[in-house]
Amino acid sequence: MKAPKKAPLCAGCYRRLTKQQTNFCPICALALFDGRTVSAGLRFPEPQQAEPEEALRYRELTRQMSMSGVQEKFSVRLTAETSALELTRTGGQFILKPIPDIKQHAEAVPANEHLTMQLARQVFRLPVAACAVVQFAGGQPAYLTRRFDVQADGSRLLQEDFAQLAGRTQQQHGLNYKYDFSCEEMGQLLRQLLPATYLPELTAFFRLLLFNYLVGNGDAHLKNFSLYRTTADGAYHLTPAYDLLSTKLHFPYESDTAVSLFADPDDDPPDFSALGFYTYPDFLALGQRLGLPLSRVRRLLTDIVSHEAKAQALIDRSFLPDDLKVRYAAVLADRRQRLRYGAPV
Repeated sequence: MKAPKKAPLCAGCYRRLTKQQTNFCPICALALFDGRTVSAGLRFPEPQQAEPEEALRYRELTRQMSMSGVQEKFSVRLTAETSALELTRTGGQFILKPIPDIKQHAEAVPANEHLTMQLARQVFRLPVAACAVVQFAGGQPAYLTRRFDVQADGSRLLQEDFAQLAGRTQQQHGLNYKYDFSCEEMGQLLRQLLPATYLPELTAFFRLLLFNYLVGNGDAHLKNFSLYRTTADGAYHLTPAYDLLSTKLHFPYESDTAVSLFADPDDDPPDFSALGFYTYPDFLALGQRLGLPLSRVRRLLTDIVSHEAKAQALIDRSFLPDDLKVRYAAVLADRRQRLRYGAPV
């Protein structure tokens, strides 16, 4: 006797869908599309499969995107008439990332980024941009995320990434301008810019640093952290997290962190010099240098190595291929071990 066929998963959060639901559960449909019924199947092909005329349009749209980064990104909006996602030059509400041109497991990058964002939101309760995995007309996966800086009326919130905030540019500081910095200096910048609210913002920043280390995100550079001015109180806050993924799956020999923890390399604690990687004492020292209460730093370090069962359950439900699910879980296990090294018993 055959086992009953399992219901499909929500493309946003992995919940099992009912027979009445298509692609997205009500919660994700609300977060992504304001409750509208939208298909996860795009009506246009991926760039590599596009006809010459469509390929030319892709190139034009790539040039006009106002976002930085190496990976191709396209601006997408939801049509008012058909509730379909379409490429656009202006008025974009979403960012669409196709499979990037990298050597290792390129086809799994959309699922990797989506899983990492879901781990941040569902397991560690970090604020992240709403996102999903969608498919081009030819069936190839892509990563879709809603722009949190775009308001309902189409206006945009003022947002600046940490490269802009620190005044670092490629012209003035060279090709590594977004990497030649430190987490300690980023924290100092937060304290300078947000003197009245720096403690909760620094706490959120420190939690995100720990999460990036846990999942093996070695490309969390200055442009992957931003402040924006919200309409709720007119004040500046850290934006929801974005561009989170386990780069370790695709670049196994890269550095563990995009920027160093400490402003002065000579200040690295003895354990780092001896082991060659960051452990509990390193992050404990960083948290204290950022000005966070010691009890809070310890609590956050305890929390980041917890939730193993919840994290594994989410990995198992993700859209990664089975072999990369195993590797993803192994990265988390290795980082938990590092973050427990030197911790009080």
